[in-house]
Amino acid sequence: MKVILDTNVLVSALISAGNPSLVLEKVIESDTIQVCLSTLIFEEYLEVLARPKFQKFPSFIENTALVLHFLKTIP
Repeated sequence: MKVILDTNVLVSALISAGNPSLVLEKVIESDTIQVCLSTLIFEEYLEVLARPKFQKFPSFIENTALVLHFLKTIP
């Protein structure tokens, strides 16, 4: 299955537990889900996730770094 992670879903997954975080976990853990990612989408992730308003959430910076690293290493 091919998916594109909407930026809002990614942000929601990183700031709270709920369906978006379950989706992100499934994407990361699955061997059958392929994330479709362009340079423009990745740049949007970087820009949005760097916004100061998200820094107040616990572990946001660390979790963001892990998720971006995972996404960047997708072939």
